[in-house]
Amino acid sequence: MSTSNWQNISYNIDLVKRLNPLSILDVGAGFGRWGILFREFLEVWGSGNYTGKWERIIDGVEIFPDYIKPYHYFFYNNIFKEEALSFMKRSSAYYDLINCGDVIEHFEKDKALELIDICLKRSEYLLINIPIGNNWHQDSVNNNEYERHRSVWKVSEFKKYPNFLIKNFKDIELRNFSVILLSRKKIDLDKTYGKHFTAKNILKNKLKMNFIVDKIETRKSQK
Repeated sequence: MSTSNWQNISYNIDLVKRLNPLSILDVGAGFGRWGILFREFLEVWGSGNYTGKWERIIDGVEIFPDYIKPYHYFFYNNIFKEEALSFMKRSSAYYDLINCGDVIEHFEKDKALELIDICLKRSEYLLINIPIGNNWHQDSVNNNEYERHRSVWKVSEFKKYPNFLIKNFKDIELRNFSVILLSRKKIDLDKTYGKHFTAKNILKNKLKMNFIVDKIETRKSQK
């Protein structure tokens, strides 16, 4: 749909912060949740940059034009109103991260696997959010036939890829869904921005902040 579950939001943001991509393709942009959140926590958070003069590339692909609103053009660099597989076949662009947020299940299995393979060739990392199991039946929504679920998935199907990271969740109806990170290379979450998430650096930053606060309080008391 144009939107989806919320239980996985903080995990996704933490994961993408660790990967620290400079370019992202959001496949099935829909409402724009992931593009907006990626923009906020990769670029606005910590810097206050809200000018729209972005330093990172975040592009979106969306086949249903009615989902695209004026605000999309502020948060995304480019919006391609096109079917995702066709777009990936014709595009030669390479991204640090391709995000498929509740997209794969809308394809027949063979087409979905083809999309995954192409995305892996066109990115450093492929992030997939997907319903797991056969209790996720969905027909067209909002007069959008592309919302129909056309394939059913098991977690084990993603363990066939050489490099994967899988986190499982349950929605409000206790149905299973997963966040899956795939890559052609070994996944190292401490390689880039992730180094700031280690216990040593967290403690270091905390001590630094405490020092700054103490210094400010000392100056106030001397006035």
